[in-house]
Amino acid sequence: MSTNKRIYDAIVVGSGLAGLTASLELQAKGLSVALIEKTDKLGGNSAKASSGISGAPTRFQDPNEGDSVESFRGDTIKSGKGLSNPMLVDILTKNSADAINWLSDKFNVDLTAVARLGGHSHSRTHRGSGALPPGFAIVSALSKRLQESSNVEIMKSCRFQGFLKNDGKVDGISVSNSDNENLSVNGKNVIIATGGYSADFTDQASLLKRFRPDLVDFPSTNGQQTTGDGQKFAERDLGAKLLHMDQIQVHPTGFIQLKDSDTIHSKWKFLCGELMRGIGGILLSPINGRRFVNELTTRDNVTQGILSHCMISKDRPAISIIVIGEEDYSKAKSHIGFYMSQQLIFKGTYADVLNKLETVIPGHNLSADDIEAGLEEYNRKITSVDDLGREYFGNSVGPEFYFGFITPVLHFSMGGIEINENAQVVTTSGTIEENVFAIGEASGGIHGGNRLGGCALLESVVFGRHVANYITKQ
Repeated sequence: MSTNKRIYDAIVVGSGLAGLTASLELQAKGLSVALIEKTDKLGGNSAKASSGISGAPTRFQDPNEGDSVESFRGDTIKSGKGLSNPMLVDILTKNSADAINWLSDKFNVDLTAVARLGGHSHSRTHRGSGALPPGFAIVSALSKRLQESSNVEIMKSCRFQGFLKNDGKVDGISVSNSDNENLSVNGKNVIIATGGYSADFTDQASLLKRFRPDLVDFPSTNGQQTTGDGQKFAERDLGAKLLHMDQIQVHPTGFIQLKDSDTIHSKWKFLCGELMRGIGGILLSPINGRRFVNELTTRDNVTQGILSHCMISKDRPAISIIVIGEEDYSKAKSHIGFYMSQQLIFKGTYADVLNKLETVIPGHNLSADDIEAGLEEYNRKITSVDDLGREYFGNSVGPEFYFGFITPVLHFSMGGIEINENAQVVTTSGTIEENVFAIGEASGGIHGGNRLGGCALLESVVFGRHVANYITKQ
């Protein structure tokens, strides 16, 4: 095994937003960093995030809404269904506004547009007003800054293979590069920022097969590199405790791409960001053209609604129709424009919906009258009481509108490596790995049984900064 003779102050494994944030904060404080990335690009799944980053209270929110840390904390705890660690939720929510300020002030990321997503009691999910999706905008800004740093060595196309120890203490990691050479990288601290396991389908060590075999047939929004490497090696080499590993978020809305038969049936889906429902989008059943769920309830409840009301037959996936009116389109033109360029969203009439639906569900029985009746019913609900419980509406939908087809997708793993208040790894025996940390989706305990929209990017920034501050003080 080849050895890099340099001993870094910190080794960061994974270059999603959590890894980028930790690396930037460490190098800014004068520490040397080795950033290890499995693929040939920085950003991970963070670059795909399309709805934004949540935080409260911030200068971009409407002060008349009266949002607060306490309200945000309450929403997060409620969403977690009793599984969230309150201490970690406190760290997340109390530092959320500062995370927004850090991105905006230090990296000039536009986060001026604010939306209300499902499960949130206030509008607190921030994104830019331009054409770039928020995840890509944030990752691009941080990656550019990081690559200008002289304190960070970036090692791309290097697969994490496990931890190295000396006298029982972790002193580095082993990796294999693109030439299949095994390398050892030594450092005083190791930060696991490898992401989740929502694309871990293939081998016998699959965490999905181990903890949620019932979900293996679902498609995923994750990059194919998302195979739980950090969780696997932390458990194998350190005896790390894995927490809530059965808690996988099945996002209700993954787009079905209508380019060809392969994309329609692909295992890999574009995420239809929750923003599309936040601006006023509604979901219709392909069976009767009616709404069937409060589109702004939590993701798990929307998913269950789709599975219960939109499955035409057991041998076909549950598919719903997302509809966005012309006036609501103006709230997210750049997002919808991108989706249209990828044949994910279309503009048309009832007849156009039926024609496209035939491609997705051949032989369906939906009629134009069904869709018209469903939309007329929705338009009445905007000014009255919605029996499905939605309280925050968009505008009415006319005879011409924007639409697409969505299906539930594996999106986020709430479970992961158990951590303490410093993000240090906790072992099954209750001991602490003092110089090994887990942040972002690699860790567990923050979101519990369900993650609120905009909180994955938030968690990455908050805990990336949190662990960097802790290491610097040691």
